[in-house]
Amino acid sequence: MGQESASLKKTNHSGNAKEQPEYGCVPSRFWYSFFGSVIAGGVLKRVFGMRLKTDKKIRDLPGPLVIVGNHPSFIDPAVMGIALKGRPINFVAGEFLFRKKIFGHIITKGGCIPKAQFRNDLRTVRAMMRVLGRGGVLGIFPEGTRFTDGHSIGFENGLASIIKKTGAGVVIFRSHGAYMTWPRWSESSWRRGRITAEFTEVLPAEKVQEMSVDEIHDFMRKALVYNEYEYFSDHPQVFKSRAPASGVQNIANICPRCRKLNTTHVEDGKGDKSLPKEHRRKKNLIVCSACGNRVIMNSRGFFEPAGPEDKSFPDLHEWAEWEKTIYEEEVAKDGFCLTEKVELFKLCNGHDHAKVGEGVLTVKDGVITYEGTECPPESGIVYKKGKPDPKYSGRDISKAAKPVTKTYQASGMKGMLMDYGKFMELFDPREGAYRYVPENRQRLFEIQSVIMAMKDRKCDHR
Repeated sequence: MGQESASLKKTNHSGNAKEQPEYGCVPSRFWYSFFGSVIAGGVLKRVFGMRLKTDKKIRDLPGPLVIVGNHPSFIDPAVMGIALKGRPINFVAGEFLFRKKIFGHIITKGGCIPKAQFRNDLRTVRAMMRVLGRGGVLGIFPEGTRFTDGHSIGFENGLASIIKKTGAGVVIFRSHGAYMTWPRWSESSWRRGRITAEFTEVLPAEKVQEMSVDEIHDFMRKALVYNEYEYFSDHPQVFKSRAPASGVQNIANICPRCRKLNTTHVEDGKGDKSLPKEHRRKKNLIVCSACGNRVIMNSRGFFEPAGPEDKSFPDLHEWAEWEKTIYEEEVAKDGFCLTEKVELFKLCNGHDHAKVGEGVLTVKDGVITYEGTECPPESGIVYKKGKPDPKYSGRDISKAAKPVTKTYQASGMKGMLMDYGKFMELFDPREGAYRYVPENRQRLFEIQSVIMAMKDRKCDHR
């Protein structure tokens, strides 16, 4: 049928025909090339200190082409797009981004493809095949979620299967500084530093034809192993922020000295004369409320003990890996059980979430169970930006809520959508995704680590 149309007639929820862009459409010249590359790209380069040069050899490679990169930060598509300026890319992005009315419309027009995290999504596969079928360029971050602790994450071989089926060439893309600039856990947004990037390896289409799916997957998996802290140990760089450690307590939540769980919090080092001058800054101290252990996050994003009796790990990756061993030890104990009070939320209008119930989440023997109440989303309390919409704040959902029990098997989970310090989402094939907000939101990394440890134990015992 030749070049695909940038739009397709679809039916909206009211049943009326409406022109909407098709997922995986040819990227709009206005939204991608002019607004995205020229205007937004120029602003982002200046704000985030991007030092990027377009590689003409990569830009001129014949399609179909798949550009594969790590996913350290929110800004990864912008970094990849700027590095390949002049060659439009169809990016695969998290489905949740498309729930935002204006932003979702813009990125859809720009050719982006929504992907439901950690579960099979036929809609996404069809759109990816559409892009590659017309000889386009697909940009994807196969880890499926941003770095938690500066280290790369494993992924399954679904992408390799698509590459093999379409005969697309593969390019490996690597950035440095995106995680340090805007770490996933940060509550203070981005910090000013420098981002560089390069295309590191090319797997030509001719070579793809000779390889098996497993060989293609193994090539990408090995090429994407990366530790941002290792890189910046060899290439020191300052990242300026008014609150550099704010939010890190949601990952670094076990004290290195007393080993107590969820006792860390962030304090100001500014005005503390016991610290060296260069460390007297706002929100740069991780303090244990149980034993008083203090850890400094320095201007390079690494950790240091604040005093001679304080204990610390050099970086967040080592801290998080140590925490995982503790959770694994706990899970291995007979009768282990984790419980936490939670609020239950459900997507209600395609964009916002509504509180639909309250109850207790229990993690035991590889099963996650919610026991509590649930009302229909239309009877719930709609939240906007984490707070009840004033229109619904006085609503009493207890009258419409009924007792429910929901169960999820850890063994069947590829991962979980997490917003550390805020919420987690669990998916049920019959009822869709539910959002859980724990009473103690600092426990989210603990809950996730426990579930993953249980999953690994189930796999090891098979």
